[in-house]
Amino acid sequence: MPESNILDLFTPRQPKNLPPQDCLGCNIIQSLLSFGGGLYMNSNSIFKDAEGRIDPKKHPLWWRNTVKSTGILLIGLGAYRAGEAVQIVWARKFE
Repeated sequence: MPESNILDLFTPRQPKNLPPQDCLGCNIIQSLLSFGGGLYMNSNSIFKDAEGRIDPKKHPLWWRNTVKSTGILLIGLGAYRAGEAVQIVWARKFE
């Protein structure tokens, strides 16, 4: 019969001390998704109906500005992650 691991739930093993490591692929994907999400949130297409009009009762100005501000923050996060990816490549190139 296989061993039960129920005791590991109550007394977990000590975590491994892994050194922090920069992940180039992770930073590139995060950068692209942040840029894409920010650009999408800054476009007016998410507020338009099938006829291409924006309903001010359904999407008030304060809500549109909040969504667009979040999009700007996502674009900034994407730029930050892209900068980290460039730093990783730069460090690997000149090691």
